[in-house]
Amino acid sequence: MSNSSDKLNPASRAMLVGAILGGTASAANQWKAHQSGEIDTNQLVSVVAKDSLKTGLASGATTYIAEKMAGRPVLSMLTVLSAGAAGLYMMEQYAEKKKNEQ
Repeated sequence: MSNSSDKLNPASRAMLVGAILGGTASAANQWKAHQSGEIDTNQLVSVVAKDSLKTGLASGATTYIAEKMAGRPVLSMLTVLSAGAAGLYMMEQYAEKKKNEQ
């Protein structure tokens, strides 16, 4: 007998969705460099896996924290907005790093 249920909690779902979306975006972003021969397949897979892990963890953690603040809508909203701002900041840093490498 098992005590587990067939349902995932919202944080787990958010982590999975974040990892899938982050990995897809990363793969699309890295594909041009792979096609032009700048990076090989192993590097592409490594970068995509790291980006998937990062976005999955960020999504799951944000949802978990927002869920714990369920009775406080202002704090929940601020948590989600700050996570979004942090994500945008990370994307801008990544884009700037790519510019400097070229």
